[in-house]
Amino acid sequence: MKQEYPEAKDIAAKELREALASTEALLSALGDEGSPSVQELRDRLAGTIADIKDQLGNSFLASARYRYHQARRTAASVNRFTHRRPWSAVAIGVSVGVLVGLLMAD
Repeated sequence: MKQEYPEAKDIAAKELREALASTEALLSALGDEGSPSVQELRDRLAGTIADIKDQLGNSFLASARYRYHQARRTAASVNRFTHRRPWSAVAIGVSVGVLVGLLMAD
């Protein structure tokens, strides 16, 4: 069973999103003030931010697509198990129901 800890790439993506938000706030605070070199830097940063957001969005969609297919495979596996061993599936369901009932009773 997979542990429920966030993956390093998820943590890195979150940190990157926060850094992007801070950079965007800084750019908007600067406004249109500054020399031509500052304007050039502002334009380059805006382009880089747009590229990174695009890549992060694609990685989110790929992750969601992977999770969707993983859930479908799990559902198909459970379906095969319940058709092969219906009484075992009933016993497992009853056991889980009893455990949840005991936990909620406390």
